[in-house]
Amino acid sequence: MPLEAIAINDLQTPLMKKPTRENELAERLQALYDSDDNQPDGADVLALIEQGFKRGQTLYVGMFNDKPIAAVGCFDDGQTDAKRLQYLTVHSENRKRAIDAKFIKLVYDAEVKKGVREFVPVDADIHRIMSEYELLRVKD
Repeated sequence: MPLEAIAINDLQTPLMKKPTRENELAERLQALYDSDDNQPDGADVLALIEQGFKRGQTLYVGMFNDKPIAAVGCFDDGQTDAKRLQYLTVHSENRKRAIDAKFIKLVYDAEVKKGVREFVPVDADIHRIMSEYELLRVKD
């Protein structure tokens, strides 16, 4: 099964076909962030994400073989048409394998389909990926 980028606005969203316990998605996402030295503590990130959900923000989860292996927040400040991409994390076994770039491209494509024309990459890794693939501005 190929990598998928799935937009969620609730950490209780049933993404895994056979979760073994309640809150498994949130636990796995927290572990992803906790294992990433480039990101804040997993509990802190998920608290920010959940606050964003209340304002209609989105978290994209990268699913592969029924497991979350990547995540990135997609935020709207409500003042511009730009989307802010922040808090990119990829499972440690998938780092340095270009999964991050493929995942960001999937998120980008999904948001462009929704009409987004401008992106603000907050994290250095997201900025590098979007610059390399010329994704910072959508060409009309």
